[in-house]
Amino acid sequence: MDGQKNIYETIFVLHPELTEEEAETGIQNVVQFLETRGGEIIRVDRAGKRRLAYPVAKQRYGYYSLLHYRVAPEVPATLERSFSLNERVLRYLTVRYAKEEQLIGFTRLADDDGHEEERDDRRRGGRRGDAGPPRMRSRGRPPAVESVSLEDDDDPDDEYAEAREQIAEEAC
Repeated sequence: MDGQKNIYETIFVLHPELTEEEAETGIQNVVQFLETRGGEIIRVDRAGKRRLAYPVAKQRYGYYSLLHYRVAPEVPATLERSFSLNERVLRYLTVRYAKEEQLIGFTRLADDDGHEEERDDRRRGGRRGDAGPPRMRSRGRPPAVESVSLEDDDDPDDEYAEAREQIAEEAC
């Protein structure tokens, strides 16, 4: 196993019902898993509990973690196999890099600070008790159409000018 070692990046999302301590234990278990197989940990980024872009396994949140490490080529497949068997891991992705300079950490992960509630309220049409945005009412008649002025289009070379005039006359 001391042969060729590649650089890998693994991002994984843990189940949101875990406590902070359980999530940290899960991250440490992954680090220990890699180190026992001859891996060298380059970086561990913990982004904490974040809102998912879309529901995964009926969950809207998850604990994001990012690992950069150097390990033998067969180890990431073993790691992904353990992720797939672990029901606490919602999603995972492993990428191999050619150079360590290509590695970047999490970027722009600002805290939600309760903004998810505001976002949900906007989707529902406002907070309870708010009238919400005004709604259009339909009475069966289409809205009135304003007349269009064609005085600016007096170009003699315009091949569509005659057709526009006919349409304007029919609309009046």
